[in-house]
Amino acid sequence: MIELHVILRAPPNQTRSMTAALQALAKSARTLRGCVNVEVYKNVAQPRCLCYDEVWESEPELRRMIASHHFSQLAALMELSSEPPSCEFRFISQTYGLGFAEQVRGYDNA
Repeated sequence: MIELHVILRAPPNQTRSMTAALQALAKSARTLRGCVNVEVYKNVAQPRCLCYDEVWESEPELRRMIASHHFSQLAALMELSSEPPSCEFRFISQTYGLGFAEQVRGYDNA
């Protein structure tokens, strides 16, 4: 799985409109093949700080999305940020469940 994580800062008096635009983009992303999850949220401590996350099943699907109009729309929103936006592609190689914590803490799963 791969996570696209974007943080941007809405210009004054544009938080609501930028949030709406990101929510519309999220709705569109949910229909794309390979998109597992999408979230839009605000940083509570900094209300003009907006976060946008997409989770993708595979790198080929992520690459297809980056080459699409969808990513162009996201890039256009990033350009509206009042400060340089942050954009990260987080490649997740392995995921462990609660059993990992139990193993580390020395619990017996039997």
